[in-house]
Amino acid sequence: MNLPEQPSKVPAAFAGGRPQANAFRVLIVDDLPQNRLILSKILARVGYEVETANNGREALNRVVCQPRPDLIISDVEMPVMDGIESVSALRRMPDAIARIPVVAASGSEDPILKRDMLLAGADAFLAKPVDIPELLETVGRLIRESIGRGPTEPRIQSVNQASCC
Repeated sequence: MNLPEQPSKVPAAFAGGRPQANAFRVLIVDDLPQNRLILSKILARVGYEVETANNGREALNRVVCQPRPDLIISDVEMPVMDGIESVSALRRMPDAIARIPVVAASGSEDPILKRDMLLAGADAFLAKPVDIPELLETVGRLIRESIGRGPTEPRIQSVNQASCC
């Protein structure tokens, strides 16, 4: 996955070869540093604020802190806590956290992993290496959809924030 260097080859999310600024935060969760770096560069170039975590446990610790990410991109297979476990736990958290959209990304061709990640609560699934236009379209669409959702009944009253903030 190479980032385009020429403005004529830059994804459509760039206006006139320059990134469109926005205030949205994306948390990238992957155990491989090169995957975090590639996704970070792609998203930062179009104006997203990017943070990273090495595994699902780090991601869960991060989402209870302010400011929260507007979207999470999570690998499926990771040590410590995998994407299936972390997304499932995320969906059981208070509403403001549980509603954060999640894009699962995996290099595995195992359809059971995809099924399990979507059943755990992921909103979308992308194969690695990711297709850059598909990634940008999916991230933008899920953030737009999440902004349009109104608050729902809280499922849990509080979260222990002592571990990260």
